[in-house]
Amino acid sequence: MDGTLLYFCSANRNIPNILRTNYLLVMYDNYDKLQIEGLTRGSELQDAFILVLSERENEQFLPILVNHEGYLRLKAALHDGDYTPTKLMNQLARRVGMTLIGVRIMAPKNGETNALIDFELINEVVSISVPVADAVIAALETKADLWTAKDNFFRQHPQSDNPNAVALPLSAMNEKLLREALEGAVEEENFELAGILRDELKKREQTEEEKEA
Repeated sequence: MDGTLLYFCSANRNIPNILRTNYLLVMYDNYDKLQIEGLTRGSELQDAFILVLSERENEQFLPILVNHEGYLRLKAALHDGDYTPTKLMNQLARRVGMTLIGVRIMAPKNGETNALIDFELINEVVSISVPVADAVIAALETKADLWTAKDNFFRQHPQSDNPNAVALPLSAMNEKLLREALEGAVEEENFELAGILRDELKKREQTEEEKEA
C-alpha cells in the first residue's frame, strides 16, 4: 500500500520509557476511542457499504463508508481472521523495529475516508495514510486501538429519530452514491435535498476542473 508519510519526532531520543509512554498518550488526548460494531449496507442505496463503529462511553455510533472491495476485505478479516491486505506491511514494520500503536480515522473528503496508521520507532511516531478499510484491518491484526478526533465524531455521528437509519455526511459519499441519492430525491419530489446534492456534485466538478487547469 502506498501512503503519505508524516513524521512526529521527539526532541530528546533518550527520554525514559515512562515519559515516552506519556508522550504517546498525549497523541490521542483529543481523540475518542472506537470499537467495531459490524458491517452493513444501504437498503435504498445498494452501493453504500458501511463500517459501523461506536464510542461506548457515550453510546454514539460512527458510520464509515467504504468501497465494495474494502467491504469484502473487512468482512474476511472480521469473520475469518484473514488479514492478507496488511499482513506484509505489519511484518515489514516489525522487522525494522516499528510497533503499531494506533489508528486514527480522519474526516471524509470528496467521497473518500482515509486513516493514519501510527507506528512507534524508537522515540518517534511514523504515521502512514491509507484507505480506512486497510487501516482497520491492520488494527484488527495487531489488536491496536481505533481513534477519531472528538470534533470529527461530533460532526459525523448520526442524528436520526429512526433507530434503523444511518446518517452519513455528504463528504463521505462518492459521486456514484451522490447521483443515486439525487435521482431518489427527485423521484420523491424532495427538491430541497435534490438541490443540496446537486450543489455538492457541482462543487466537486469545479474542484476537479481547477486541478486539471
